[in-house]
Amino acid sequence: MSFSQPCPNCSYQRKQTDSAPEWQCPACGVAYAKVMGVNQTLRAHPGTRPHLRPRTSRRLWFDRFLTFCLIMSVLVLMISWWAKNQLPDAQEITTELLNEPVQTNSRAQPFDFDYRDKTYLVEPVADYELWGLVVTHNDIMGMTDIMHDDDSVDIKDICVVWGENVQNNDYRDVSYSSGDFVCYYQYDRPLDFQHEQLSNNHLLSDNWQVRELIRNVKIGDQVHLKGMLVNYAAAATPDWKRNSSITRKDKGNGACEVIFVDEFTVLKSPNSTWYTWFDLSFWLILFFVAFKLAAIAFFPNFLKD
Repeated sequence: MSFSQPCPNCSYQRKQTDSAPEWQCPACGVAYAKVMGVNQTLRAHPGTRPHLRPRTSRRLWFDRFLTFCLIMSVLVLMISWWAKNQLPDAQEITTELLNEPVQTNSRAQPFDFDYRDKTYLVEPVADYELWGLVVTHNDIMGMTDIMHDDDSVDIKDICVVWGENVQNNDYRDVSYSSGDFVCYYQYDRPLDFQHEQLSNNHLLSDNWQVRELIRNVKIGDQVHLKGMLVNYAAAATPDWKRNSSITRKDKGNGACEVIFVDEFTVLKSPNSTWYTWFDLSFWLILFFVAFKLAAIAFFPNFLKD
């Protein structure tokens, strides 16, 4: 028999579209007959107050759990987004980063190599070795970098500091950013910061393992690389050549080092955990939102009592 009156427990008015059994309230889940019996008992014995707790539906528990997971994922995303680009404390800097770059005359002859179906002509300038803390880098796949794409032979530009710059925490008060081919930095108060111990480096290589290491380098990584300062050009346009700087004291256009990298090592990566949490929380947010929308669109009675 259909129960047409409001629920004696929560006052919910049953609808024809409700799928719960006729003897059970779709809202609070109690059995009508039991509540009515309890109410009759209360009227007969006013001093008695039996314990009766409405049952929370499985759908409600699911919604609460999904909302909690989504909020936690957003919180982790925000925290990790901030933390992943923080530079490490000076006490966490490896002693190798106190070294000055080593630049010596090169005996290497000009050569060419192929990358993404294009040939490049390389003119060695000097043998070069560098230790540095990555303070910023460009993103050749980013929307703001209009001069590069996935086929660019200069895989990544990394701006690094070393030497006296990493002996105290003043470098952490400097603001760094990367343009298409340049590294910008500025600070608002007097700092112990040496311009000649910062460089922006255009990196290229013919070794796929080295290229992958370079692609995955992150802000805060402490790196060591060996190779050559070079000038290079695409074989199709040999007159358009990108030349390397050969001194750390220059500024402006042409002040960047162009390095053909033979060896690349990440000495320390203190922010790698934060990058992992950032990626994980980002994908979890997409998953939870997609799952919720799919449940609403395709499974409207999912977990419904």
